[in-house]
Amino acid sequence: MNPFWEIEEEENYYKLEKIHGKDIAKAEKKLGVILPDKYKKLILEQNGGYTVHNAFPTNHSNSWAEDHIQFNHLLGISEDEGIMDSAYLIKEWELPEGLVLISGDGHTWVAMDYRKTKKNPPIHYFDVEMEEDFKLADSFDEFIEGLYTVEYTVDDEAAEGEYEILK
Repeated sequence: MNPFWEIEEEENYYKLEKIHGKDIAKAEKKLGVILPDKYKKLILEQNGGYTVHNAFPTNHSNSWAEDHIQFNHLLGISEDEGIMDSAYLIKEWELPEGLVLISGDGHTWVAMDYRKTKKNPPIHYFDVEMEEDFKLADSFDEFIEGLYTVEYTVDDEAAEGEYEILK
């Protein structure tokens, strides 16, 4: 598998303490879902953090870009942090019940959508301000395989704060 986690020299806000299989089983029981195998494998390798790839393609224009969404971190598992914070954040940001949030900043979220299943959920994108919910991928595996890197640089004429996207 290609490297997934960004190697950070400085503090990684999203990286939580290392966990084991029993911690994942406990989280699944509390959430009432079966987490995707690839998610579990990544979390056992490193419990959340910044990712090497920071974008996922979409043909659905959104508040981030016209052709992709930002995905620069994956939430890990802890008693009351990471994905275990989903219920609180869903209520706080008025998102639909049945989600496990895996990335986001409050205004936008990427989630495993368990509204119609208890295992192998599709991955959805939620833009709170634009009141949008659309499917990104049929599975977590498909989502991870579709991630790529977009470099954002400030354009010389960016007096208004516009950014040029280099692919």
